Amino acid sequence: MDSSITPNGKDIANQRDQETETQETQQEFASPDNSGKRKEVPSSSRATSQPAKTTKVFSSRSTVWDHYTRTPNNRDKCVCHYCKKTFACPTKSGTSNLQKHLNTCKHYKAWEEGKVRAQPVISEDGYLKDAKVSEDLFKEATNEMLVISEMPLAFVESLAWKCFCNKMNLPKPHSRRTATRQIVEMYVKRKAALREWFKVNKQRVSLTTDIWVAQSTGASYMVITAHFIDAAWKLKKLILGFKYITDHKGQTISTVLLDCLSEWGIEKVFCITVDNATANTSALRKFKSSFALLGNDAFVLHGDFMHLRCSAHIINLIVKEGLAAVDFNVSAIRNTVSYVRSSTTRLRSFELRVDSGKLTRGSLPLDCKTRWNSTYLMLSRAIEFRVAFNKMEAEDRLYNDHFLEFENGIKRIGPPEIVDWNAIERLVWFLIIFYNSTLVVSASTSLNSFKCYGEIVTIEKNLIGLTRSLDSDLKGKAEEMLKKFDKYWDGMRNINKMLIVATVFDPTKKMQFAKMCFEKLYGKDTADAQDMFQSVMDVLRDLFKEYSARFHTDEGVQASQAPQPASFGSQEQPACERINLIDESGYERMDCMYAELVDLIEDREAKDELETYLKESVVNPRTMLGVEFDVLSWWKVNCSKFPILAEIARDVLAMQVSSVASESAFSTSGRIISPHRSCLTHYMIEVLMCSEQWMKADLRGSEGRVVTMEQILSEFEYEDKLKRDYDSQATQEE
Repeated sequence: MDSSITPNGKDIANQRDQETETQETQQEFASPDNSGKRKEVPSSSRATSQPAKTTKVFSSRSTVWDHYTRTPNNRDKCVCHYCKKTFACPTKSGTSNLQKHLNTCKHYKAWEEGKVRAQPVISEDGYLKDAKVSEDLFKEATNEMLVISEMPLAFVESLAWKCFCNKMNLPKPHSRRTATRQIVEMYVKRKAALREWFKVNKQRVSLTTDIWVAQSTGASYMVITAHFIDAAWKLKKLILGFKYITDHKGQTISTVLLDCLSEWGIEKVFCITVDNATANTSALRKFKSSFALLGNDAFVLHGDFMHLRCSAHIINLIVKEGLAAVDFNVSAIRNTVSYVRSSTTRLRSFELRVDSGKLTRGSLPLDCKTRWNSTYLMLSRAIEFRVAFNKMEAEDRLYNDHFLEFENGIKRIGPPEIVDWNAIERLVWFLIIFYNSTLVVSASTSLNSFKCYGEIVTIEKNLIGLTRSLDSDLKGKAEEMLKKFDKYWDGMRNINKMLIVATVFDPTKKMQFAKMCFEKLYGKDTADAQDMFQSVMDVLRDLFKEYSARFHTDEGVQASQAPQPASFGSQEQPACERINLIDESGYERMDCMYAELVDLIEDREAKDELETYLKESVVNPRTMLGVEFDVLSWWKVNCSKFPILAEIARDVLAMQVSSVASESAFSTSGRIISPHRSCLTHYMIEVLMCSEQWMKADLRGSEGRVVTMEQILSEFEYEDKLKRDYDSQATQEE
């Protein structure tokens, strides 16, 4: 509330103007000797004397008059705006009494307090919050808007934002430099909280990484993303860094990975998913040798299954083998679709030749040459309008003239003929296998590790079937693609066994699904099927043995750190030692015998935990149509029954079978590293990239509700607070 506006609803400036006009009408003359009295002029001098002049009335300079108003009948009296009391205020006496009244006026105190503290309102969560936006909250919201919407930092200094803030009665916008400094502070604060959370929980993570080159600046950036399942059995994705690199060599990639993990305090890694570049293979080999020095539990199974190749990238390489032979046919369809979509007139002409249905540009998509799945969508939709394209060729002269033109000195390919349509029909039926599999392995915000092996077997089984086809062209394509498949996913040599192990931790599949896949590929009761089954079981037993040793070690450490009950004498021996001494004379106690029995049962149950899980029947969920079975929820409920297997499942299910999770960041980076932002430093680019991804993840996790910085930090500090409260309570009890 502005100090010039008082509770009586009148503007002080308007009141002063009215008082001045009243004084001028009531006083004709004023003299310094007799203030407020009319000076009489001798009658003899009225004819020759000058016109009388009035003295200038000065406005009140004291701030106390912002809270008082003189009475219109008597200027020596004034009224308080708050309690409506009347006070004497002669000109010669000053305003001391008025100031003293303000110090004791209860109504004025209430008005002052209301001006400082805004009226609280009820938020969407049911909590009280201030209705008036503070300046700090306004700055924080502005900075988050700049980051989330990927706007230029100079937007806060634009005329549009200033006009908006002025009309909405918001605080004055801050400068671009202030916004930059506060965004960096916000990034550092949140990163410190996340780093502390990793340090306390000692979380094992799976990583995905990829390299991208900015077109506007030519600079190369490497993004590192961590994936893990938290204590609430929720899959989490967190960008750890968006690092500038000078080259794409294996040593550089390894060094950046090591520095990034050291910066975050992460000392446990399960697997790293990268594409099939040769530099990545060399980088992970060097990374493994250096990172293993941190401790025995830095990797699982000595890092033998740490390197995981991107499944989406492998599928892309396989499909390119099939598309190479039909590139001419695909180009004919692509040029035809491009012609129809190039103008509204051509689209309308094409729509007149469509027999049924309403046609839009979305009904006939144009592909991106570097993305084969978009090519599949274009071809599959174009086949549905094959008759309309044939009518265009027979009736539309402009359509035919378009394909007589030369493009870069070469006659444009098209229009498509019968041979092209037949080749495309076979290709579309062929590509649907890979398209559906790509949709599964490319999911980055949901679990997909336990689904990947099923997609691999589906592709291999269909490729093997197509190699026996009577169509020579289809058979040749399938053979070429099968060679590329065996290069990366040959089940006996090259496939990462962790992809098969992940299916075992799906309670609806277990080993029955893997056994069925081996029999479908290699034949029932064959040596190859038995070897694959035995090799997967060996990996499972080794995993269980390693995690079981770590699980019991962690339990022993926790038991040794737990507070022991106070003893009355320092020479007192434990109960078990007393019983052993007495036991030699034939004395036996039931409680000691029962304690030994419990230890024996626990050891036996721990050894049989894997066998118990595998021998139990698979879960047969009865879910609604279109609703998938929630694997994480099942493990959350049964983690107490299978504690060691639950720890293995937490790490195995968090694997990412493709690097799409890291590549998705590049769609944002292209807008952040734009030409008008070329002045940004590499560190500021990392700040903006990471902050944007973290904020969007927080908003998605809260179902679109606005999340403040305090709520985000409190989420990571909650477990530490519970631990501190428990320790303090135990100390008080002692």
